Amino acid sequence: MRLTGDSVELFKPWLALAIGLLLGRMALLRADAWPNLSSDDAPLPAEAAPVAALLWQGPALDAGPGGTDEAVEYGQARLLPTVDSSKKFPKVTLGGLLQVDAGWFNQSTSSQKSVGDVQDAAGMRRARILAFGSLAENIDFRLGLDFAAPARPSFVDAFLDFTKIPTLGVIRVGQFRQPEGLELLTAQRFGIFMERAPNILLMPTRRIGIGTFNRSEDGRATWFFSAYRSGTDQYANDSNDNGAFAGMSRLTWVVWDGDRDRYLHIGGSFGFSGATNGRIQYGKLGGNSPEWGLFVGTQGTPEFTQSTPSFVNTGQFTALNAVLSNFEAVWNYGPVAVQGEFTTSQVNRPDMPYAFFSACYGQVSYLITGEYHPYNRNLAVIDRVIPNTEAGPGRPFGGAWEIAARLSTIDLTSGTVHGGQLTDGTAGLSWYANPYTRVYFNFIHSFLQKGPVGPSNANVFAMRAQVDF
Repeated sequence: MRLTGDSVELFKPWLALAIGLLLGRMALLRADAWPNLSSDDAPLPAEAAPVAALLWQGPALDAGPGGTDEAVEYGQARLLPTVDSSKKFPKVTLGGLLQVDAGWFNQSTSSQKSVGDVQDAAGMRRARILAFGSLAENIDFRLGLDFAAPARPSFVDAFLDFTKIPTLGVIRVGQFRQPEGLELLTAQRFGIFMERAPNILLMPTRRIGIGTFNRSEDGRATWFFSAYRSGTDQYANDSNDNGAFAGMSRLTWVVWDGDRDRYLHIGGSFGFSGATNGRIQYGKLGGNSPEWGLFVGTQGTPEFTQSTPSFVNTGQFTALNAVLSNFEAVWNYGPVAVQGEFTTSQVNRPDMPYAFFSACYGQVSYLITGEYHPYNRNLAVIDRVIPNTEAGPGRPFGGAWEIAARLSTIDLTSGTVHGGQLTDGTAGLSWYANPYTRVYFNFIHSFLQKGPVGPSNANVFAMRAQVDF
């Protein structure tokens, strides 16, 4: 069912009632309110949790797989057996990620005029098959294909890690997420909301390149430097000799290190990107404006489209290069987490003033069942939530429950470029049935200021069932 025009206002009371009922149900699920827990149900201390044996600890900065140090490729589920030869190497483990989504839109008349009639949708947001492991004591790898991405399939992570290198730590070669921002580098399956904030539209995300990263001896500081091709396509290829080179750096520091569940992290990224063929575009693919959408068909064919069009989109415009920056912070105190980032791109243009684009978000979350978001010190990112208890017979809604809210904004209008200004308010509810199974509920209210239509509003209710293995 689709509501349009002035009926937007009629939608809000029912949504508020639904959220109120959900939050009321969550109050009954507080950890201290669960009755008659047996000793088998009681939360285990983190160091004794058996689930740790199922997490592949990946290539560490100074230890191979199975070592005692924290992992670079953190928290990957290891529910499938390792593919192992009679020799020590290679060691290969298979994994995957499945996200099944559904979303319903409600637009004002002005929103339909501005971006079109957005269709309700359901389908696969991510469907990934992964292989990862070690080829030698100091060479690790990761290879992933996503069958829900536009190329059907598209390469995601596809790289080699040369580890245990003095001073440098790890050298990474291949396609990988470039080191700009906390939310970008944190695996999406560990994210608090269904999708990252619109800041990601200004970031290089995954590109083909080479990088190096390491951390301080006390684990409180990290650094990551990379050089990459700015025009990498969905097949991890780029062929261009006109402005296709770029670089990115990220530095982080744990300002306050209270305990496993108490920390304050700050960081900054700075980079430079050439303009491929003298042109730049932000917002070509939506999904993060307004924060949810699916790809339909195969990219490059007439059938390819997005279920959610880009609410903000600069279109291609002439450029020389772009100077990129990001500032990030997260404060975690037990079950409470507060996080925010500010991202900018200054695009230098030929024979005209530069264009300046920016995005920012702030969010707060609360795990009402008492868990916390772990912090991985090798890459300075947020790790997997481990529920104190798991859903099972007699506990159909056991596990961890989390509520969250986020406010984000992105401005892609500057000078002669009119990409639009978007502000999103997002409310989220997540159920972690166990460390590998999760259900999301997100409500997003979008306010768009764009072009001759002017201000417009849209609402999105989306849900997701997720499993990774």
